[in-house]
Amino acid sequence: RSPTWSRQPSCERDGRSMHQGRAICHAILGAALFRSTEALLPSSHLGLSLRRGLHKAASLHRKAGETMSGSAFLATCSSSRRIVTKFTARTQKEGAGFLVRRPIGSGQITDEQADPFLLLDHLPRTNYAPGEFPGAPWHPHRGFDTVMYLLEGQGSHEDSMGNKGTLYAGDCQWMTAGSGIQHNEGTGHPGGWMHGFQCWINLPKADKMCPPAYQDIRAASIPEVQCTDTVSAKVIAGTCAGADAVCQTRVPVQYLDFRVKKGGSFEHTLDPELATAICYVYKGSGKFGPDAVKCSEGDTLLLSEAGSVAFSADEEDMGFLLLAGRPIREPIARYGPFVMNTDAEIQQAIADYQAGTLCQVKGTYVAK
Repeated sequence: RSPTWSRQPSCERDGRSMHQGRAICHAILGAALFRSTEALLPSSHLGLSLRRGLHKAASLHRKAGETMSGSAFLATCSSSRRIVTKFTARTQKEGAGFLVRRPIGSGQITDEQADPFLLLDHLPRTNYAPGEFPGAPWHPHRGFDTVMYLLEGQGSHEDSMGNKGTLYAGDCQWMTAGSGIQHNEGTGHPGGWMHGFQCWINLPKADKMCPPAYQDIRAASIPEVQCTDTVSAKVIAGTCAGADAVCQTRVPVQYLDFRVKKGGSFEHTLDPELATAICYVYKGSGKFGPDAVKCSEGDTLLLSEAGSVAFSADEEDMGFLLLAGRPIREPIARYGPFVMNTDAEIQQAIADYQAGTLCQVKGTYVAK
């Protein structure tokens, strides 16, 4: 039922006009209607179309809800995921000696908690002299995907099978190492600003020995959706507010780069199968979840397994990554650049590398 708003003085005491109060109530009712209806939709093409329509309708209600403060908005998001743990990502050396922050893969959360994500490295925005950035010289991989996403700068890539290329600002390379690949990343850097991320995503046992593959995705091909007037998202993988990524993944995941202007807030709906959800703030500060947990640059959040993801930026602009995925729930055996299911498989990967037989198939390359 529509609210009558007969008690206008309570709105005025909060410094809001009657119009603002009506907008807030509509935002709360719209969010509740969206959550209750979306859960009943089938996982079919019809269900997907209906979900997109509801996303659009819910987005309109959330725009109205931006008249609230961030904390007030988050308090209305009762079905959003709560914060299980919060920590500041450790800084360590990677590759040939450059510094990264490591939100995932440093031991601050377990492989089981992060499943299917194995690692996330953040290369903070740094201005390098020519030849100063050492990159990650030739090294092997087997058993998972590696994802390089650049916010600024450029980085070269080549592998032992003859594939090569260069990523520029906004580009993403999604590489499936599969049965085995050796590659050389970022060496010969010309100097200048660098800022980006590398993520490792596990593969299930059935796909660990699949042929290697590349998806080179240029910035212009990565959808950027305007969730509200003050919140946008680059859709690296998965979907957001009705926009689908061009990248195809073997494991269901969402990889979203949210940019939130000061005063912005949003509630992002996640498919229930994406039980793992991790947020990493790489710029500014904001609040997350119904308890309005405050986070700043370098903070990582492990969220609970069910519900939406709600956030706001009250004091300054904020940029953060949301990684959400369906857990594989298989044994994980890892040693350096190899991630398999058993120690015997790790020993075989090492033996193959030493014998020069790790790379048997040339990776397929698709530019998007």
